[in-house]
Amino acid sequence: MKLEFFEPTMCCSTGICGPSVDERLVRLSENIEYLKKNYKEISIHRYQPQQSPIVFMTNKGVRELMKEVGKKALPITVYNGKVIKQGDYPTLEELEKAIRGE
Repeated sequence: MKLEFFEPTMCCSTGICGPSVDERLVRLSENIEYLKKNYKEISIHRYQPQQSPIVFMTNKGVRELMKEVGKKALPITVYNGKVIKQGDYPTLEELEKAIRGE
């Protein structure tokens, strides 16, 4: 099981640093920790275009969304190769539904 987050450029790898912290990123970090703890078989990756441009280019779904929608498509969440959400981060409930195949 592979969960990938294709995110916009941020000041650091998590985006939860600096003077004004985005609460969505705090929740995402909490959700990632929850998933790692409760779904041991899942691998979770976060990518930003400046750090992982090849990953953005080689993922067909992400590449097509970026071509059609542009940066507004970010963040894009991909589970096992399938885009499950774009334009915002998924909730923990949405992530668990994808993992359970609902």
